[in-house]
Amino acid sequence: MKRIKRTDTQKTLLTAALGAAAACGASAYEVHPLGTNMPPLDFHAFISQGYLKTTDYNYLANDTKNGSFQFTEIGANVSINPFPRTRIAVQGFAFDVGNVGQYDPFLDYALIEYTFSDQIGVRGGRIRRPSGIYNSIQDIDLARTFVLLPQGIYDARWRDWSAGLDGVDLFGSIQMNKAGSLSYEAYAGYVSMADNGGVARYAENGLPPAPVGEFNGIDTAPIFGGQLWWNTPVDGLRLGAAYAYMANWGYNSTIIPPYGPGHIHSVGNVPLQQYSAEYIYKSWTFQAEYYTYDFEGHNYLPAMGDYNIGTTGDNPETWYVAASHRFNHLLEVGTYYTMFKDASAKQNDAALCFRFDLKDWWVFKVEGHYLEGTGLLRDNANNPVQSNNNGWFMLAVKTTFSF
Repeated sequence: MKRIKRTDTQKTLLTAALGAAAACGASAYEVHPLGTNMPPLDFHAFISQGYLKTTDYNYLANDTKNGSFQFTEIGANVSINPFPRTRIAVQGFAFDVGNVGQYDPFLDYALIEYTFSDQIGVRGGRIRRPSGIYNSIQDIDLARTFVLLPQGIYDARWRDWSAGLDGVDLFGSIQMNKAGSLSYEAYAGYVSMADNGGVARYAENGLPPAPVGEFNGIDTAPIFGGQLWWNTPVDGLRLGAAYAYMANWGYNSTIIPPYGPGHIHSVGNVPLQQYSAEYIYKSWTFQAEYYTYDFEGHNYLPAMGDYNIGTTGDNPETWYVAASHRFNHLLEVGTYYTMFKDASAKQNDAALCFRFDLKDWWVFKVEGHYLEGTGLLRDNANNPVQSNNNGWFMLAVKTTFSF
């Protein structure tokens, strides 16, 4: 993913502009650049600011034990329906979560979509990758109860990996009479991740500290996959399954001699599976998901003729169950329990969130977490001493303005 170079002026202007725009109200802002007889351009924007405070460890941001405001999301999008059954949409996005994002603006999606019928449509460009309940709508804070989604699946630091791809997507819905309906998406394209993104920071975290270890760059890789939702005959109940396969993805690093072999190229294939269930009953929402992936790869030494020095693969897996209840137009309360584990670590998380819809365009959330284990810290520099056995707490607060 090619990113625009950030300047302090860009950061300040973008934040101020979206903050002012968000205060205008919840409705989209429409303009008619081609005259009132032509379809309008619809503008939306949002800005979210969060606060994280932990007890034993620094989690997500750099210094959450002392409290951190390094938890910001800013976005603006525009869409138009220039012809029947045709939609064009573009969104720019910037975020900051600890040492990831750092307000660098990037193109979140830029797509053109044509719907032939209810059964089939096609979209192409930079598109959202469908996976599970929330992957394609992670940036829409108003669409969920919680401040933080279960991080083993929807890691706030991994936006460059999870959100989208450059490619094409087929989608549609098939009615099955009394058996309900099937909604499907199938896609293929390329994933481009930033050298300072969440996945890159994760790979860098596994290296010795500088100057002994150095992260040198991350590969662009082809990916294909799809998602299927069964909207069951039971009103409000749907079941989903998603699969993706990223081929020949890797990254480059260096461990200088005599501490290591020099340049290393880690490359392999990444299969992913996700299974989802959601049931909406009156003012209640119940959700459950299971997610697993693996890096089936090898480490190579180009200086030795791409000599295979080992196979990697931790087989991480995550599951969660969640429930939320809308009491009235002002208050919604939700809770979830999630478990993450891989070959070397684990992390369990019990969360309770209070969401307040103060206005149509203003949401405020307060969320508490009790965590056991350190499997998702992924930050050895800020957490030099870790234990998988002790329990610790986190407070997460977030407010979002949108229009």
